[in-house]
Amino acid sequence: MNPPRFYKLHGAGNDFVLLDTLKQSLPETELAALARRLCDRRFGVGADGLLLVEASSVADYRMRILNADGSEAPMCGNGIRCFARYLFEYHRLSTACLTVETGAGIRGVFRQADGRFTVEMGRPRVANRSATIDGLEFFLVDTGAPHAVAFVNNIEALPLETLGPQIEYHPLFPERTNVSVAQVERADSVQARFWERGAGATLACGTGACAIAVAGVLRGDLRRRISVRTPGGVLQVEWHDDDTLWLTGEATLVFEGTWIAPLH
Repeated sequence: MNPPRFYKLHGAGNDFVLLDTLKQSLPETELAALARRLCDRRFGVGADGLLLVEASSVADYRMRILNADGSEAPMCGNGIRCFARYLFEYHRLSTACLTVETGAGIRGVFRQADGRFTVEMGRPRVANRSATIDGLEFFLVDTGAPHAVAFVNNIEALPLETLGPQIEYHPLFPERTNVSVAQVERADSVQARFWERGAGATLACGTGACAIAVAGVLRGDLRRRISVRTPGGVLQVEWHDDDTLWLTGEATLVFEGTWIAPLH
């Protein structure tokens, strides 16, 4: 395999390496190993996940995302904005919107006049029960990826690095789960932290921000349009009356290069 050209991007600090398979072929059997090596922060480029640009028969493009541990995720709200930013920059798109096939369905992405991107995130699925684990009540919300959402009074005091993996691998979640924790500041603003399955603690999570919005509305604490302040930046979430979620945030292209190290 020829050395792949890669692109480093981030959305609110949630960072990714992107490979364009429309310009270079990548063997399917090598993808998990390549994701682990590229995402390694000491021996690779460093990222929370690997984005792949692929052709689609049902949308403009297909996005695949592999977590830092090589596992594949169905959807990523920050990743899809970075995916769109790359396409607008390097595929010279003439439209302000595009459709993207993901593991969670087709998603629309819209480029705003200020350079940010808005993503139609689909309709949430909410479990008809909550779960109490280690004294915290978690609301189970799927926004393209499964999340266990908790609300706390002091988010900085929460031992996320300890709690995160305990919840991710809890027996209640045989396929693992993402963990999203929020502190309500006002009815339209929360502070949030995230632990993502397959990636660990991240500076932001788009599907997690949406899950927090849904859980907060159902709890009666939040409005349907909120700002989610993450360690890496601010995300805007709107939950419309037609049940669709919309996520808005920036997407930054950091650098590009060629990966020349061996996969193994």
